[in-house]
Amino acid sequence: MRRLVLASLVGLTIVASATARKLPPPAWQVMRTSDPITGKNSCVVAAIDHAAGLSFTTTGSIYPFVENNSELGLLVGVSSGGKARLPTGDIVWRVDDRPFRELKAADSPVAASTSNDPAARAMSQTLALIRSYSATSTVASSDKARDMLDEMIAGSSLQFRSANLTASYGLPDDREQMTGRLTKDGLRPYPLDASFRDALGQCGISAISRPPSSR
Repeated sequence: MRRLVLASLVGLTIVASATARKLPPPAWQVMRTSDPITGKNSCVVAAIDHAAGLSFTTTGSIYPFVENNSELGLLVGVSSGGKARLPTGDIVWRVDDRPFRELKAADSPVAASTSNDPAARAMSQTLALIRSYSATSTVASSDKARDMLDEMIAGSSLQFRSANLTASYGLPDDREQMTGRLTKDGLRPYPLDASFRDALGQCGISAISRPPSSR
């Protein structure tokens, strides 16, 4: 009888372990970075690719993220993936059925110039604008980032793509339909689920502070 009970317990353990292994990884994960020289740090909540138990990004793909940045504060936007990262450019972004937003590469924040010389400050701003068009992330900051985050927390799904794929006229571009993340069931919107909210908490990013603006 004792052997039978032990065998049953072992069997339950095996079944439980097998079930645990089949659980899909969370859609959103936390990544932390710290500069060993400047001391600047960030905590990033991002939805990246998963396969065979691995998490990774690929060149040519863009991924959504929310960041708690020690220098720039709250950032919301997209970043390109892979070892060879490509410029992200302007982005169109939509949560659920709310009006879409356009994220301009030129509006991405940069560290403020500390120079008091007007010419130096003007040159710094010009260089920052040039860098924005070759940047591998396109983000919103300040109030716009807060509005976007509040929409995400209140929402259930997210879609985005490069604004350059939006055809205003002429022949349609099939890539307009290529939004969302690739799953076993095909492309699906990014879920704004419990893993997203849990990851925000791990990064010290607060929940909704006010109702999302109607814009």
